[in-house]
Amino acid sequence: MGRGPFAPPESHSHEYHTGPPAEEIAVESNRENAVVRRGARARAVAAFLAATLLVGVWVGSGSGTAEADSGSWSVQPAPKPGSPAGARQYFILEGRPGTTLQDGLAVSNYTDHPITYYVYGADGYNTPGDGQFALRDHGYPMSGVGSWVRAAFPTITVPAQTSTVVPISIAIPANASPGDHVGGVSGMDTAVESVQQQGDIRVGIKRVVAARLYVHVDGPALGGLTVTDLKVSGSASFPAYVSDSDGTVTATVTNSGNLLESPKAHLRATGIFGTLIDRTVQLPQILPGQSIHFSQSWKNMPPFEIGTLHLAVTDDSASAPVTSAAAVSLMLVPWLTLLVLALAGLAILVGLVFWRRRRKGSAQVRVRPEPTKAAAP
Repeated sequence: MGRGPFAPPESHSHEYHTGPPAEEIAVESNRENAVVRRGARARAVAAFLAATLLVGVWVGSGSGTAEADSGSWSVQPAPKPGSPAGARQYFILEGRPGTTLQDGLAVSNYTDHPITYYVYGADGYNTPGDGQFALRDHGYPMSGVGSWVRAAFPTITVPAQTSTVVPISIAIPANASPGDHVGGVSGMDTAVESVQQQGDIRVGIKRVVAARLYVHVDGPALGGLTVTDLKVSGSASFPAYVSDSDGTVTATVTNSGNLLESPKAHLRATGIFGTLIDRTVQLPQILPGQSIHFSQSWKNMPPFEIGTLHLAVTDDSASAPVTSAAAVSLMLVPWLTLLVLALAGLAILVGLVFWRRRRKGSAQVRVRPEPTKAAAP
């Protein structure tokens, strides 16, 4: 199943996510791109270049934050014999279950002092917020491709202005599932770069650099996407039709296959007054088994409309495009405006009835006849 190049949309900013669970630290890569082509299958998988990050680590345990690298050092796959340095910026490997692949990680220290690093494998995942790629932190229990990585020197000191190659092996388990497995080979400076005070807790800042790792395990390849929980939220402004109303369309998009997917989402809403929304957006690359949160703002949402909301996600970079769609009924009603109008109408009706009763009573008083006197005998 072939895959074409993946170019993330310009709307996705270089944003690094914070606030992971207490036992993990999100390590995310820069949104740079590369086209990855697999020989026998001619299958190109989208890849981001190796990224360098600043990761905040709780002194002791906990979670932290991430920033872009300052460029003082880097890691990348070691060049193949005869290739120039820097020719490989990500690992693209393929093998059968039960085999071990050999490679190397080039660690370059651009500073004027030696640096000691931890070298380790890390699992990749899509972040819960906007679905961007991230890596598990050192010390997190790896269960995916990160657990397959073994460094010949888990801890290494690189002299100033020097590059060193650390041999690594990737042992594919005999029971590994077929398809794409994504993670990274990371290096973390063992020294605490700085310490920040956050309330009663001291936070140490350590620097982590990661090169993406793509391992394709031979076996049946299956692309799959699933759209669930499609809904629209928001309410009409008050009073309706006087000011603009804004809403949000959300859904969950899941990679239900075993191949990387780089889908586009086509959002369309139609109603009794015609087409309300018709837009296409590029989604982040979704790892197998991962889900992302789809969210699109709906500006100038009509206060009243009845129709259908439709979302289709498609990865057409494959020879056989992978697609999934969901649709929900759309009913937009300005309930608050209708309630106020109903209450106002009820108040007018009650007032009218009260006024008519008083008017009728007054008329009866005015026409009351004088009592007749009895005639004298």
